[in-house]
Amino acid sequence: MTNNLQILLTEKEKISFSEYMDIILFDKDIGFYESEELFGEKGHFVTSPLVSKYFSHSIGKHFIKLSVFENIIEIGAGDGSLAADLLIFLKSLDRLPKKYYFIERSKRLIKKQKSIIKKNSLEKYLDIYWVSDYMELPDTAFIISNELFDCFPTDIIKYKSNKYKKAYINNEYKIMWEDFSFDLENIAKDLNLPNNLPDNYIFEYSKQQNIFVSDISKVIKKACFLIFDYGYPAKELYLKDRMQGTVTCIKNHQSDFNPLADIGLKDISAFVNYTFLKNIFENNGWIAEAFMNQSNYLLSFDILDDVDIHNVDEMNGIKKLIMPNHMGEVFKVLIVKKNIPETGEGIFIKNDIIKL
Repeated sequence: MTNNLQILLTEKEKISFSEYMDIILFDKDIGFYESEELFGEKGHFVTSPLVSKYFSHSIGKHFIKLSVFENIIEIGAGDGSLAADLLIFLKSLDRLPKKYYFIERSKRLIKKQKSIIKKNSLEKYLDIYWVSDYMELPDTAFIISNELFDCFPTDIIKYKSNKYKKAYINNEYKIMWEDFSFDLENIAKDLNLPNNLPDNYIFEYSKQQNIFVSDISKVIKKACFLIFDYGYPAKELYLKDRMQGTVTCIKNHQSDFNPLADIGLKDISAFVNYTFLKNIFENNGWIAEAFMNQSNYLLSFDILDDVDIHNVDEMNGIKKLIMPNHMGEVFKVLIVKKNIPETGEGIFIKNDIIKL
């Protein structure tokens, strides 16, 4: 079978890892996110909204507490479970937004999102849109992303002999390294790269993350943006234990570290550098308000209050979301805002923004 990846490698002989990752994840023919079944036990991985509806309920409580937004935007909405549970919860409290916007690249996932919205008849109660152009978004909104930034195409960089090299994939599907000169003064500063990287140290740099933040910032004038993802501040990310970088693959709930095998049949992602995210948002006029692990965010909005403690499944779901040996610690939350007033001290039980 000839696909776009083979055609591109035949024409160019080599492509950057970020180009490769973009095709593997999003290509209409071989892209992983166009796969038949991605989420849940029958798929490849389980995300927080699928673990428990109370994840979405906590976000709903945050939305209500701010009380300044009529629009919600969700970017990279997966199968639509977060949106459905969030809107059902807000409807029960008569606090629905006027409009809900989805931004999604995968046509197959758009179909799933529309299906779950229709199944719950949510389109009867508010206007719901799927947009592909940021210019179609409102300039004021409460914005949500869950496991979005980890799947932005990224380049792989190696520090060797006081120089930087960039990973390319050749037409034999092998990695080759070429000298790479990037804007050290700005990019290294935003990444917060340590000055004493060991020789042969590998790390990631996603130009696409930077482009996304720049592009959406041109449209959004007033917002609170919640970012859920797995990753670390730069000081905790660039450790000697991660000499080989953080690119990770998942297939059938099993992880591996070879993105060149099972092409199109597994997810590829990289740990998020939250210091980098903070810096690029601030470079585009946002203020980083708070940073914490997922557990502290969910507990800040009383995730335990509404749970039926006698319901074993509900309690097990909550444990997965907040326990440090599950999703509570490795998943972090960054909250950035633009032109909205202070939410006041004490909204979060712990704010680790100083770590960034």
